[in-house]
Amino acid sequence: MASPLISPNLLTTMRLPLAPLAVYALVTGHIGGIYTAVALALLLEISDIADGFVARKYNIVTDFGKLYDPFSDAFSRYTLFLGFYAVGVAQLWMVLAIFYRDSSVSFLRSIAATRNVVIAARVSGKIKAIIQGVGTQLIFLLLLTPELTVLPQDIADEWAGHTMLFITLATVASFFDYFWGNRALIRGAWNNTPPTKS
Repeated sequence: MASPLISPNLLTTMRLPLAPLAVYALVTGHIGGIYTAVALALLLEISDIADGFVARKYNIVTDFGKLYDPFSDAFSRYTLFLGFYAVGVAQLWMVLAIFYRDSSVSFLRSIAATRNVVIAARVSGKIKAIIQGVGTQLIFLLLLTPELTVLPQDIADEWAGHTMLFITLATVASFFDYFWGNRALIRGAWNNTPPTKS
């Protein structure tokens, strides 16, 4: 089978600088900066879809990629959420809740690795990723709405805030699902009982 023009890991790597650049453009406060942020955030989401597509199409799914892709997702989207906090769309507790969820799931995966267990992606995690991806794009569009339509700024800001709240609640719900679904693993690690052999 032919090799892809760009490897999935390289596509994932290219995604990492896009979020900081988008936030930098966003916080300038200029309309041109917001347009730039929208374009960069959209490119970020496209690259997120592309790396998985290329990996599956060319059958080059790797253990490294399975860890690198979610890390890049968390890095990129959390950076965008910090940008939303900087411009007043997100509240501090929302950003903290998302950070705590991602850190906790990362710690859970580390616990699993010490017990030779691989935690598969749960449906709630996939739903959370979709909501975050679509939600961030919607927020960026709402930031542009007053420039493109007659929708008042305060209404656009209110809808953006509601969207960020929905993103936060979906993210927190995903944490509880991961915790509950892996409670036996956590209990075994807490009590230092030998892992069950498969």
